[in-house]
Amino acid sequence: MEDLTTLLQASIVAVCELRPDDVSPDSRLVDLGVDSLAVAEVIVDLEIRLGRELPIDLLRRLDQVETVGDVAAALGDLSGAARVDDAP
Repeated sequence: MEDLTTLLQASIVAVCELRPDDVSPDSRLVDLGVDSLAVAEVIVDLEIRLGRELPIDLLRRLDQVETVGDVAAALGDLSGAARVDDAP
């Protein structure tokens, strides 16, 4: 069972081609090079990892976050998922 933060970090690593050690909950998205296109790709990757769609208004809410941990918290609030049982 993986938590949402771990899955999000893995998605950012995959999409942005970063080293896992470079992405932590405190990492600022702008410092990681995560732009609006990368956010959309991360969301799709995360939906695949979760095995379900995320709420459509997720992209609008992500302008209000700064760090990986902030994104994970917003995802948890919107999706109601604190933990994921069916992660690959």
